[in-house]
Amino acid sequence: MDTKTDTNAPGADLHSAVMAALATVDDPEMGENLVDLGVVGEVRIDGASVAVTLIPTSATCPMADVMVDDALTAVQRVCPPGTTVDVQMDWDTEWSPERLAPALRARFGW
Repeated sequence: MDTKTDTNAPGADLHSAVMAALATVDDPEMGENLVDLGVVGEVRIDGASVAVTLIPTSATCPMADVMVDDALTAVQRVCPPGTTVDVQMDWDTEWSPERLAPALRARFGW
């Protein structure tokens, strides 16, 4: 998971803003935000381009399109004008409960 950025590196403020935006997006089925669910796989910032990869909690995630659309909208809101934002599902990486934030893992009993 490449969701950490050197706080002194170029784009660090935008990375933090993107992660905060993703934390406002709830998985429609689980009712928890994408960051705490460990669904955010990667956030890449390259100049005026932001790419986000989400890892579905199941291989048959029926709400994947909704999650992608909601994440795209949230990230676009925090990006400077002219920034290209791409949000994709990573169907090849398997999600596991270890990706959950510790508080959620405890609450769900994992």
